Amino acid sequence: MLLVGVAATEAPAPKPKLVLTIMIDQFRPDYLQRFRPYFGRGGFNLFLDRGANFAGARYEHGVTSTCPGHAVVLTGSYGNVNGIVNNDWYDAAAGRKVYCAADSLVQLIGVQKEGRSPRNLIGNTVGDELKLASAGRSRVITVAGKDRSAIMLGGHLADAAYWTADTLFVSSTYYLKDLPQWARRFNASGAMASYSGKVWERLLPVATYDAMGADDVVGEENVGARGRVFPHRLGDMASSVPSFVTSLEYSPFHNDIIADFAMKALVEEDLGRDSGPDLLAISFSAIDRVGHAYGPNSQEVMDIVIRTDRTLERLFAFVDKQVGLANTLIVLSADHGVAPLPELMEALKPGAGKGHRVNPAAITAAVNARLDQRYGKLAAPGWVLYHEPPWIYLNMPAVERRRISVEAAEREARVAVEKVTGVEQAITATELRLLTQLPESPAALSFHPARAGNIYYSMRPYWLVEAHETGASHGSPWSYDARVPLLWFGAGILPATYPGMAAIADVAPTLAFLLGISQPGGSRGRVLSEMLSQK
Repeated sequence: MLLVGVAATEAPAPKPKLVLTIMIDQFRPDYLQRFRPYFGRGGFNLFLDRGANFAGARYEHGVTSTCPGHAVVLTGSYGNVNGIVNNDWYDAAAGRKVYCAADSLVQLIGVQKEGRSPRNLIGNTVGDELKLASAGRSRVITVAGKDRSAIMLGGHLADAAYWTADTLFVSSTYYLKDLPQWARRFNASGAMASYSGKVWERLLPVATYDAMGADDVVGEENVGARGRVFPHRLGDMASSVPSFVTSLEYSPFHNDIIADFAMKALVEEDLGRDSGPDLLAISFSAIDRVGHAYGPNSQEVMDIVIRTDRTLERLFAFVDKQVGLANTLIVLSADHGVAPLPELMEALKPGAGKGHRVNPAAITAAVNARLDQRYGKLAAPGWVLYHEPPWIYLNMPAVERRRISVEAAEREARVAVEKVTGVEQAITATELRLLTQLPESPAALSFHPARAGNIYYSMRPYWLVEAHETGASHGSPWSYDARVPLLWFGAGILPATYPGMAAIADVAPTLAFLLGISQPGGSRGRVLSEMLSQK
């Protein structure tokens, strides 16, 4: 069969020994240009100077959050296929909230917390297809700061997925009976505890950060009561372990720990050491937390991006020493971007950001009030059983008891939502079901009938729907949330900046082509043939 966009006589480059997938949680593509003067040679500039940069890359779905974003990258599918409609959703049959990576049939290894696994992910990942094609010989390992990030990247057949919990790296009995000795030794070394009381100060001279404006801006969070300005001192483990863990997660040092553990996994799991390709996926979470707290135009975000560049430089140098960059294919992206602080917009131009925060409770109240008026008042919890923006789940048992048409109830709820100041559009599940045959809208790509709510809504550009009164957020289909970097490096990759449209769903089919394996079954993307060498 002729592969569209790739010459019939063209053979893929020799298969890499290692596929390194890097995800940076909450990373906007403009960071690459704004902060490039301060990057080293071997971090982001490895891609910008010697790799492929898809400057127009974006997510096509409407729920730009962590779990949905990580689920797209290596499946090539969106929530309408892979079932990951949000970080959390409501299971009407069970009458409870569901976390995207939750699994009560397994246990965590290392801490006593609720089990985690990829059972909620529908369909295979690139790693799953790699395991199938190699009869299990290829190794698939993931490392992340968040459980959902590691799990969605790993898929169903990963050898192991690791993430941080408290001061440890943990995993799940879905993958392993126990942590391997090397991981236990890493935990026992006190690698995280060594950051107790450490001070996060700017990496570069203070004047370098003047372009970002003042260090203290209205709207920033005061994380852990440690102030909104540099320096930020991490908590003391001796005083409070939870306080220390929170402060560590809101610092660039957490990225360093993720890199250290990933490098240890690379060596101890013998990744990239034989002819069969292995896959190591890493997700860095700290920029997401810092971006939420201080906003994308803060000195803190500038500093953590520059520090992440140094972390990547160290990681890539290590990979070069252990495997050889000539034997490695690297792809780097992010799960979503982030909107600016409304208060910063307001400070720059009065009226530009005024009132641009909407509490989800106000939208819930509006729906309850309209349905109370239309169908009669309900006792708690009311007509809305669950609300996790951008999905609203109606009280279907009450709708059925009162013999109300589902379509009519959804229509009334939609009217109520659209009357809330700041809401751009609302769409009912009934309407979205009609779009599933041609799911090109962001809402339709995020709609899975068994898991999505009765109403999907989007806010106007630069409006945030958040219970918090400070900090930045994401989750919309607008460009500042949907556009992310898409960078490639490796043998057979033509170095260039490609300004045209590329979807993050294109990553999985492109990797599958380069590895000579089947695409994940639900993949909707294309092979990024324009960057492939024809030599």
